[in-house]
Amino acid sequence: MNENNGMKYVRIQGRETAYRTGMPVGIFTAVWRLNQAGLLTEEEKAVYHEIDQVWFQENLPNPPFYGDDKPGKPITWFKTATTGFMVEKLRPLMDILEKYAKPYDMVYTNFPGRIVYEDEWQVAVYSDHAPGRISPLSLSHLPMYAEVIRQSFSTVAKEFNLTKENCPGHTSFVTDEMLASKYRDGCYPLGYFADGKLVGYVSLMDRGSGVYEMNAVSVLPEYRHLKYGKALLDFCKEKVKELGGNKITIGIIEESTVLKEWYMANGFIPTGTRKFEHLPFIVGYLEWNAVTKE
Repeated sequence: MNENNGMKYVRIQGRETAYRTGMPVGIFTAVWRLNQAGLLTEEEKAVYHEIDQVWFQENLPNPPFYGDDKPGKPITWFKTATTGFMVEKLRPLMDILEKYAKPYDMVYTNFPGRIVYEDEWQVAVYSDHAPGRISPLSLSHLPMYAEVIRQSFSTVAKEFNLTKENCPGHTSFVTDEMLASKYRDGCYPLGYFADGKLVGYVSLMDRGSGVYEMNAVSVLPEYRHLKYGKALLDFCKEKVKELGGNKITIGIIEESTVLKEWYMANGFIPTGTRKFEHLPFIVGYLEWNAVTKE
């Protein structure tokens, strides 16, 4: 058995990605996939059933999300302090993976992610590095993404002292009706789903001649600094190229130097500024060009 080197948690996992978590599959799923492919012998099927459906079902609590089929589920890790023997209990499954040349890893860590469930034997976590899911949104999603936009931009409004009185058109005060109008005008909304819920948003608008305007890049405050915003930008770049476009433009508050530097670090180039009489700030414009190497 591998030594845990003082680490608190261990996970035995394959190297394929699980649809529902976006993370490497656990050992049970890795062996189950071999079974689904018709590769296991009757004896191996019996071993798998005995370990997964009998011993573990009888001895390990089932986290409440196990029956949930939705994407965005957390993953589980054993606690090394209480379950060191379980690694050996899983040895026959590791032998099966090795027989069929399916690579796997035994991963030890003290920081598996954000714990959302815990019992005596295991923890379930959302990994800070777990990829989310970006999907097109429809009008049925509008109430959800409207709230994501407002919450995301509320921090901007607070930073620059924007209110409904001095800047009613700011994104932090956008209404469902305004977003519905943009949707009807051809806005292409995209959502970032993580932890099983909508946590980010961006939209694209075709402005012709290969130019797409990007608007309302949003990530809920509690989900920032996890590279979700960058994932939205990267997705938009690929989507624009897929649609035959070659340029993305965006307008921001010019005085927001941190945000401006973030866009520049992600391949956007400043192209100018403009002062609007109805806005208490200067609008700065940036663009990304598909033919320019980042």
